[in-house]
Amino acid sequence: MKSGARGEKKLNDKYKDQMHNGFSIRLMNPKGIIISGRTRNLNTAQKIDLEVVKRKYNNIVDILSYDDLLNRLRNIIDRFEKQN
Repeated sequence: MKSGARGEKKLNDKYKDQMHNGFSIRLMNPKGIIISGRTRNLNTAQKIDLEVVKRKYNNIVDILSYDDLLNRLRNIIDRFEKQN
C-alpha cells in the first residue's frame, strides 16, 4: 500500500504478459479470512450469533463457512459465464 498508484503501475507493467486481457493488479488493505464449518444446519439463534461475530470483526477478518465460500464461488463463475 505504501507505493500506491506507482506500485500498481509497476506491478501491472511487470506482469502484463501473464495476465488475461481486462485484468489488472490493484493494491488494497489486506485482511484475513477464516473458513470454518458449515452453516446449513445451524438453527436461527446460531445464525444470528454468527452474523453478530462476522459484523463485529469485519474490519479485521472475513469469516466464512464452507457454504458461504461455495456460494461466492458459484456467483463468480456465473458472472464470468454471463460475460462470455
